[in-house]
Amino acid sequence: MERLEIIEGLKHGPNLVSAEIAEVSDAVLRYRPAEGEWSIKEVVGHLRNAAEVWHKRLYATATLTDPKMPLWDAVIGNRETNWQDADLSKLIAEMDAWRNQTVETLVHAVDWSRLGQHHEIGRRSLKQWAEYVLAHDEEHLATIRGLKSAQVARQPV
Repeated sequence: MERLEIIEGLKHGPNLVSAEIAEVSDAVLRYRPAEGEWSIKEVVGHLRNAAEVWHKRLYATATLTDPKMPLWDAVIGNRETNWQDADLSKLIAEMDAWRNQTVETLVHAVDWSRLGQHHEIGRRSLKQWAEYVLAHDEEHLATIRGLKSAQVARQPV
């Protein structure tokens, strides 16, 4: 994947999330398909937190020598935060603010081959980490679409 393509994808992630949830009812936004699974609101909360965590990780990779990325347990984070009652416009605005900082970091990063270490995934380059974050966004956008479709299928005709 080309550098500009990665940057543009990351830049537009919050807008894509916003578009997916526009005009979706609160019942659909709160729907959990099973015990322990996330609702759309919880996925958006996770994406907001991930934008912050990954900004810090990418910034460290761009500016430090082979940094070790701080631990983050997204499941525990979602369990400890009540995303079901969160203001989605605020979450998306915060995601967008973190993502804009990430985009600025990547735009000005001279060496995309700089390395950073993750305790589970291993050592990857700045480019590989940026691609990883973009894939993470795409995975959760697919989750949001799936949750919306599941709710539409459950509606009486």
